[in-house]
Amino acid sequence: MEYTEDVILNVNMKGVKRKLEKGKSNWTSNILNGIKKHKTVFIATISLSLFIAIDIALLTNFMNLLTSI
Repeated sequence: MEYTEDVILNVNMKGVKRKLEKGKSNWTSNILNGIKKHKTVFIATISLSLFIAIDIALLTNFMNLLTSI
């Protein structure tokens, strides 16, 4: 293989890397990989933000109920 690249085809392959390099990934795949690696942290964060949103909605409705009396 080396002989055919160098002599017959007159191609010098000594300066070329023979490793496969991973291409640049986009931000969505980075986020999905992060979610796959840290499932418990992701689920805890989503649950906490959902509970905070529900709590704020319930408190707001309760304050509106108290002010209307």
